[in-house]
Amino acid sequence: MRGVAALAVVCGHAVTARSDLGTQSAAEGAHTILASGVDIFFVISGFIIATTAASQTDVLNFAFRRAIRIYPMYWLVLLGAFISSYWIAPSPGDRAALDLGHIFVWDYPNWYIPPAWSIAFEMHFYAVVAVILAIAPRRLFELLFAALGVAVVAIIFHLPFGIYSHPLILEFGAGVFIAYLVRMKGKLPILPYNTAISAALFAAGWYWIFVHGSSNPQLARVPTYGLGAALLIYSVVSAELHGASFSRILQWFGSISYSLYISHYLLIRWIANFPELWQISPAGVIVASILLSIGIAAVLHLLVEAPALNWGRKLSLTRGGGGVPLTFAGVRDLQKP
Repeated sequence: MRGVAALAVVCGHAVTARSDLGTQSAAEGAHTILASGVDIFFVISGFIIATTAASQTDVLNFAFRRAIRIYPMYWLVLLGAFISSYWIAPSPGDRAALDLGHIFVWDYPNWYIPPAWSIAFEMHFYAVVAVILAIAPRRLFELLFAALGVAVVAIIFHLPFGIYSHPLILEFGAGVFIAYLVRMKGKLPILPYNTAISAALFAAGWYWIFVHGSSNPQLARVPTYGLGAALLIYSVVSAELHGASFSRILQWFGSISYSLYISHYLLIRWIANFPELWQISPAGVIVASILLSIGIAAVLHLLVEAPALNWGRKLSLTRGGGGVPLTFAGVRDLQKP
């Protein structure tokens, strides 16, 4: 599902790479629904992080594994984005300062890697989990739900809590709730029409945001894309717990999903700076952009991401970190001690 989500975001950015195309309205409409891949990411993250964090009490191991998961790939792409920014935005006034918020992907928006705004949300969610592991690891779910309650209050009363008062933070809570159900029940009942309701919610979100024109698109995403993503992930998890599995090609896309997500925008941004290509065949350039993004992500995963994750896993085991791998190989594997 991470692979599906990453591909959706890549396709959305590819079709809107040029603002001067005659089909720009259709492209924006496609991008509006494809952007829901981020909402799927957030629910998946809430589920995986809550599941894995519940199996360990070592906060340093948790923080180390999260840092190894995020930073090596991100820093490599950030370096490429910083260097190429002198070509993409020749005027110094058009470039943002490369500050600590960019380097540690803590703030949003992110000028150098725009899709990394979602990684900032991830990092803040990790921070909350790390604090709970440090003070009361055996009360993880209770305290996560309490933090979710605080976020709801902050959203309703517009409290200045930064990312923690942003509506999209609630989507992590949906993933946490699914993880809690799995932990309590072991297996989730397969709900009829769950996938159909999920699809209807995604369609409703697209209509509300793009056709109707919501005054607050981020808030509109939560009860539509967010709830739809929660039902979708619930269906996937319950199906897997009942013996279903994904094809190998989808599992492969899942394994390269982070490399794909974090690197694709820079490539698409580069290609967008060659208008002569778009004049020949806009559709061909879009398809080529997507395929090149997948190819580059596969190489980056093989040469950078996978070695970093393997090194981090070995080091954490050496220091007795324990826990389960933070790469999602399957819900049943996550349940193993």
